[in-house]
Amino acid sequence: MTFAKVVRRMIQYFQKATQRKQSCQIDLLIQTRHKTLYVCEIKFSKNELNVALVEEVTAKCQRIAVPKNVSFRPVLIHVNGVSESLEEAQYFAHIIDFAALLKGSTI
Repeated sequence: MTFAKVVRRMIQYFQKATQRKQSCQIDLLIQTRHKTLYVCEIKFSKNELNVALVEEVTAKCQRIAVPKNVSFRPVLIHVNGVSESLEEAQYFAHIIDFAALLKGSTI
């Protein structure tokens, strides 16, 4: 199955605050036909990213207004590395090194 047949929508997402829900900004949101949302957090940091990022992304996922039968798969796209504790947390479905991606390495 090709990428185009699986992906329904791929957008930057912004949800405005209302009386019932908080605002939320997602760097890249990918919706598949299999009722899965890939919540992609893109971080360009001069320092290594640490496990505190898990709380930030978890909060974003909880704010998104979606039907109950949709699952979330958090993805981290980064530059300059991630800490060992972040990798060991096993929170992200995928951790993608942007530099390696540009060089053509496998994800």
